[in-house]
Amino acid sequence: GKVIAQKLLSCAYRTGQRFGAMHLIDVLVGRATERVKQFGHDQLSVFGVGRELNEKQWRAALRQLVAMGHLRADSDAFGALKLTDSARGVLKGETAVMLREQPEGARNRAVRGKSRRGELVPAADSPGGVANPALHAALRAWRSEIARARGVPAYVVLHDSTIDGIAAMRPDTLGDLRNIAGIGDKKLEHYGDELIRIVRGTEG
Repeated sequence: GKVIAQKLLSCAYRTGQRFGAMHLIDVLVGRATERVKQFGHDQLSVFGVGRELNEKQWRAALRQLVAMGHLRADSDAFGALKLTDSARGVLKGETAVMLREQPEGARNRAVRGKSRRGELVPAADSPGGVANPALHAALRAWRSEIARARGVPAYVVLHDSTIDGIAAMRPDTLGDLRNIAGIGDKKLEHYGDELIRIVRGTEG
């Protein structure tokens, strides 16, 4: 897990922390797309260093690093992935990182069509896997609409783990919602009322 995390963080750093998930994965697996060549990223030392994993596995690893707080998606920079302060410890080998490996079945379920903006598509952690599936589906549909309207990846609007938390906790007030990981003051202000309305309007 540590080496995978270091490769991903190093790739984000060496490409200037200006690109989203799809571009980073292209560089890691050695895919010389027009965009990769345009920025000279096929000449970087990290180009092709991640061929041991496929695209779905890299997406899963990236999603976990965002959830752990070592990477953040910058909504002001169209979802560019940037290193946080804690990433330095991972790169130096001082911070332990345990990445969950997705079972083959979950990886197969994870892909629901191609994502043009490098959206991180979640996979269920267990068969049948989510709390309150109707609410979970309603939250994901709402998130997709917001992401499309803003022109950003879905995980910039709300991370998958945050949607899981809302579906599991079914918050009834803004105060309850604020206690869920991933809901800060800004997201509470922008989306709080809508999220509570979705929770109240969806049967468990």
